[in-house]
Amino acid sequence: MITLNLLGADRLLFSTDYPYEDAVAAAQWFDALDINSANLQNIGRENARKLMKL
Repeated sequence: MITLNLLGADRLLFSTDYPYEDAVAAAQWFDALDINSANLQNIGRENARKLMKL
């Protein structure tokens, strides 16, 4: 949450440390974060899509 507050949701990407971290558990943790849905979408998908020009 500190990084989110410092940088903003438009400058963060969701990632896991696969194969060392369980991707399902990481996704469940991410979905349970207490942040608004717009920020979840930016961090979880939109920022990566913009970065890769998809």
